[in-house]
Amino acid sequence: MAAEPYRAAGAPGAAVVAPGASAASEVAAWVRKTADNQGLPFLIIDKVSAQVLAFDPQARQLGATPALLGLAHGDISPPGIGHRSLSAITPTERITPAGRFLASIGENLGGKSILWIDYDSALSLHPVVTTRAADRRLERLATAAPDDNRISYGCVNVPAEFYDKIVQPAFKGTVGVVYILPESQSLAQVFFANPRVVRSVSSVTPNE
Repeated sequence: MAAEPYRAAGAPGAAVVAPGASAASEVAAWVRKTADNQGLPFLIIDKVSAQVLAFDPQARQLGATPALLGLAHGDISPPGIGHRSLSAITPTERITPAGRFLASIGENLGGKSILWIDYDSALSLHPVVTTRAADRRLERLATAAPDDNRISYGCVNVPAEFYDKIVQPAFKGTVGVVYILPESQSLAQVFFANPRVVRSVSSVTPNE
């Protein structure tokens, strides 16, 4: 009997996705049908519902959690944003880009573990940042509605427990695929017609 997928504690938006219930389910079904993940673990990041879904190499769901995402809506990162300081990034540029990425566990400049998604745009997934109290990031994660989950500079913030129990073990010693769903383009445009893999390297400071 398969284990029940993990659900982040105290996270009302983290219910396991039912088949056919959302765009994330459509992408998960496509991955299973086409083996697009190439036998690697993968994540589906749904910006519209502000959720992250984790899957093993056999495309079995490991868990789900609410997430914090880039403040601005859009699917394409501004050119060169990964090489700019946070203070130089305007609110309209704080985008979590859509696409298919090859990701791996690494460290930021502070030595903390993160999942590197896209080197060029300094995009990563990591435990929620709580250093700025005014951001109320933990409170935003705990609300049921996704509207207040747009706060970061582009990186994906997840509960520390989800990162430690699901993401790190799934990606330990291997690379994996991250599918970030679009919000202004169609799934066919981003994934089904011409999938793009961006290789990630672990050497820059992420946009929180």
